[in-house]
Amino acid sequence: MVTLNRRLAGAFALVIAASACNTGVTVGPKLASNQVLHVQIEDQPASLDPGQTQYTFETAVLRAVSEPLVKPMPDLSGVVPAAAQSYEVNSAGTAYVFHLRPTAKYWDGTPVKAEDFVFAWQRLIDPRLAAPDESLFADAVLNGERVSLMDPQRDKANIDPALATIGLKAVDDLTFQVQLAHPDPAFLWLASLPAAGPIRKDVVSQNGDKWATAPETYLTNGPFKVTEMSKNNYIRVERNPYYWGPKAALEQIRFDIVNDGATGLNRYKGGDLDVMAVQPAQAPAVGSDSTLSHQLVKTPNLTVFWIVFRVNSPPLDNVRLRQAIAQAIDRNAFVDQVFAGEATPATTFIPRGMHGYSPSLGTQRFDVAQARASLAASGLSGKQLSLTYSYDQTSDFAKATAKFVHDQLKTNLGIELNLQALDPNTLGSRIDQGQFQITGPRGWTADYPDPADWYDVFLTSSSNDLSFWQSQQYDNFVSVARTDVQPSRRDQEYLQAQTMLVDDAPVAFLAQTVSWYLVQPYVRGVVSSPVDEWPGALQPGAISISPH
Repeated sequence: MVTLNRRLAGAFALVIAASACNTGVTVGPKLASNQVLHVQIEDQPASLDPGQTQYTFETAVLRAVSEPLVKPMPDLSGVVPAAAQSYEVNSAGTAYVFHLRPTAKYWDGTPVKAEDFVFAWQRLIDPRLAAPDESLFADAVLNGERVSLMDPQRDKANIDPALATIGLKAVDDLTFQVQLAHPDPAFLWLASLPAAGPIRKDVVSQNGDKWATAPETYLTNGPFKVTEMSKNNYIRVERNPYYWGPKAALEQIRFDIVNDGATGLNRYKGGDLDVMAVQPAQAPAVGSDSTLSHQLVKTPNLTVFWIVFRVNSPPLDNVRLRQAIAQAIDRNAFVDQVFAGEATPATTFIPRGMHGYSPSLGTQRFDVAQARASLAASGLSGKQLSLTYSYDQTSDFAKATAKFVHDQLKTNLGIELNLQALDPNTLGSRIDQGQFQITGPRGWTADYPDPADWYDVFLTSSSNDLSFWQSQQYDNFVSVARTDVQPSRRDQEYLQAQTMLVDDAPVAFLAQTVSWYLVQPYVRGVVSSPVDEWPGALQPGAISISPH
């Protein structure tokens, strides 16, 4: 799915150094008397139900209050135990057993049980809920896809019995077993998603859909609990007194809803916000400010944008022409002009910060001389080419991208690109029917940080393959890699697929987005990650406020 909101790469850290006195006794840093962190979120969450959240301003809160079985390491090198203290997987990679922490409790003191994970994951697959992450879990869990495809009305009487047949089982109170539909090396990333936290069946049964709308009934197991919801104003969370882990230094996190970038920046300067996202409109001013620029945390997102070529019709069925266009685009200038610096050039598919990133693949790198040589090798010339670029006229981003690509091709290849501004419905219809030559920007944002979430985009059978590119060899590599439990072999299979994709250029990769955050200098212990919603979201319990 393409969104401009998601996340990050490269682990930038603001690390606390403990001080030592002359006696040799190590002491921690001094703390401010007021341990309340003010974090900006961009909109009012529509829901905090793990089965309904889908936007970063929702998962930002959810991640602080609900804890799944495992959680990502900040550098995405793997996962670490969370609600589960350990887990095992069978040799075939088709069954996982999670052992829950005996001391894990919800904020009302009720123990977290394996049946809570069974219920929560069944809800994600239940077609009546229509969870945003439904397909991710349904495709992975045994019998999940069959159940998720049932009709909520026609099959109403059969859904509950069917849910009991999927591969989820509470062996006992502390043992949660998952049977997979097939070997899935990416499964642990699913288990780490914010949506994968436990839910108590008794709470939902008593309160229905409203269980997650009030602090009194929103029972969660994370290091914090929601204590106040002020609509369109803020959501306040406080320490969960029964959380199994170390006591958080922060007493509260207040998620302040601020959807205007200028207002947010003014509030940050005034000390009303401690952590905030810098919008592109404010990026030039922040980047040039001698004080604010030193408070920036820049975190590349797992989001990549590209332009699409229709490859099954002349002249863009010519691979050397597609390569020439890709090589003629100055992505550094694109980042500066279109993203105001809040991006980094991309010439490959998998983003920087995620396993499988391969910067050595160089076919699409900006090189005017090589672009002109590729164009010559295509047997075509700029003067004889007439190409049309179709874009969404309602999107400033699409308009700016179209103009930039137009100017680059004219300057570097002598190609006159005809820009076709269309309303979204007309554009969508033409793209679906293949009635275009070039369009964009398009792209992908990671649902979870594993190649398995990416490569299906360009499968011959994929509805996301807008270019009509077909490669049986690519399809084979991706199909085999998806279930290959041998890591090094799997890496090579995905590398072969990415090499083919970059070289054959059904799309020209443009940029990977980068989020800019301002973090007050008195906020300590922040470690950012490619998958968190704000710097420190993965480890809020490690954050503290120093005297200021």
